[in-house]
Amino acid sequence: MKEYKISSFADLVRALRENPEWLEELRRILLTQELLELPKRFEEFRHRVEERLEAVEKRVEAIEKEVQELKEKVGVIEKKLDKDVCSLKGMWLEMKVRKNVPSFFSEYLLNAKAAGQDKISKALSLAVEKGIISKEERKDVFRLDLIVEGTLLSTEEPVLVAVEVSYTIDKPDVQRAVKRAEILKKAMDKKVLPAVVGYRIAEGTEKLITKKGCLKVLVVE
Repeated sequence: MKEYKISSFADLVRALRENPEWLEELRRILLTQELLELPKRFEEFRHRVEERLEAVEKRVEAIEKEVQELKEKVGVIEKKLDKDVCSLKGMWLEMKVRKNVPSFFSEYLLNAKAAGQDKISKALSLAVEKGIISKEERKDVFRLDLIVEGTLLSTEEPVLVAVEVSYTIDKPDVQRAVKRAEILKKAMDKKVLPAVVGYRIAEGTEKLITKKGCLKVLVVE
């Protein structure tokens, strides 16, 4: 075995480098068993932490998915509730209009009142018999929320108004009012105007109302 003269720290380092087994023995002497095992324990600890973090991440992903699904369900429920509430408000508004026709149409008509159902029904039936309108068109007119009669303020001529009532006035409401007003005009041989009544107007509907010459009644909630 090679002998070493150790007169400085550099000599000691060189001897240990040349004899790795000495370095290992020195470690055993200087370090406790716990310290020697520390790297291994740390590695085991790191693995456990990584496994737990991975489990947490998976759980978080699952929770996020559940939250998203819950949001979607809540969104569906909110839309349904909004639709149901709007429908109920629309029905309530229709009842209010029927009870106070002159007030709702005072901007356009004098002596406004709900048209007599018997008179309208007879005129439509006669029009069907004469082939002026079809049976389906007759049914369509009966689907109107209200038919109003009165005198136009602008021209002082008698007029019928085909009314569609809805919480939110949209394009289909306008189109139905216009279509049914045209049928009623053919059957009654009288001036008939379409009208829409509601609390608000859907985006893009205002232009159609103006274009079709439809009367508009907005109600303050």
